[in-house]
Amino acid sequence: MTIAIEEVFPNSHHRLCLWHIMKKIPAKFGGHAQYKMIKKQLKNIVYNSLTIDECDENWLKMIEEFNLENNDWLKSLHEERHRWIPVYVKDNFWAGMSTSQRSESMNAFFDDYVHSKTSLKQFVEQYDNALKKKIENEKHLDFVSFNSTMPLILGYPIERQFQNAYTNNLFKLFQDEIRGLMFCDASLLKEEGTTLIFEVVETILGKNGEPVREVSFRVHYMELDCKLKCMCRLFEFQGILCRHVIKVLIRMKVTEVPMNYIMDRWRKDFKRGYQSISNIYDDFVCDGERHRYNILTPLIQEIQQLGAKNDDNCSMLVEILKDTKEKLIVNGLEHSRVEQLQGVSTYDSKAIHSPLKVRSRGRPPTKRKQSKD
Repeated sequence: MTIAIEEVFPNSHHRLCLWHIMKKIPAKFGGHAQYKMIKKQLKNIVYNSLTIDECDENWLKMIEEFNLENNDWLKSLHEERHRWIPVYVKDNFWAGMSTSQRSESMNAFFDDYVHSKTSLKQFVEQYDNALKKKIENEKHLDFVSFNSTMPLILGYPIERQFQNAYTNNLFKLFQDEIRGLMFCDASLLKEEGTTLIFEVVETILGKNGEPVREVSFRVHYMELDCKLKCMCRLFEFQGILCRHVIKVLIRMKVTEVPMNYIMDRWRKDFKRGYQSISNIYDDFVCDGERHRYNILTPLIQEIQQLGAKNDDNCSMLVEILKDTKEKLIVNGLEHSRVEQLQGVSTYDSKAIHSPLKVRSRGRPPTKRKQSKD
């Protein structure tokens, strides 16, 4: 798969399933005398490393401490570490997905529609059913998001901004970060030119709610254009601002987050392209209109997203669209006029005849008045 993906999708990011890798630890080290310690350290490296250097350093320490230099499985994992260890992959956007379990994969998309014995013909038919159901569910959730409001937790202007923008499900995830603010403490560490570097210390709680440890995060804040970057990389990985960044924004008395930190895919007012594409269940007047609609919809969606990037793009696109709209209206009128003229000429070209004269029953009228004498 790795070789095929690199060839067919050269610009994609290929990852290995973290859950499947960690699941193999008992099978690989279950018979080792220090199995529990190895498992504990390996989990700590994978889940708690904040930087690549920290991860590599602790990995080497683990190998040396337990004499695992000749373990082929660990060697192969280390060679492929950029494909599965979170600290290596969190700089890319993955919508928060870490594993290939059913709940996070396309398997869940086809639940109740296909199975191991489904034929190719049945799959094509069921695919459309699954797509229709998915679109219906998303439209229902969008309707709910538009017509119901999730209550605020702290009432900060930033929280209200995301409340107005996000779908309810995503706003719940954002509020998890809002709740985490009470366990964070921010302090200005240093200044580097126009960049302020903050240290945000977060208290991590255990299962019983008691403090377990404190973790320090660095947040870079460029006040001039309000750019932020946290070493936890939650925004880069999941597309949601982390509690550490929010803590800095509140400290700097920022009341509105730039729009580039509100991803379009999480917005409740964002029209998804595939929702507009018709399927076999849509009532279109003709197949030609359906075909043209399907061609235009994804293209218009792409143009809309490009136009929303900045003010210059937006202004240019507005002028182009206005000009295009006028041309389309004129072209539509011309097209209608041509159709009307074609209809009149066709009508006039036909000779107009009197109704067919049908012989009536009985004696002709001229002879009815004549005498029989």
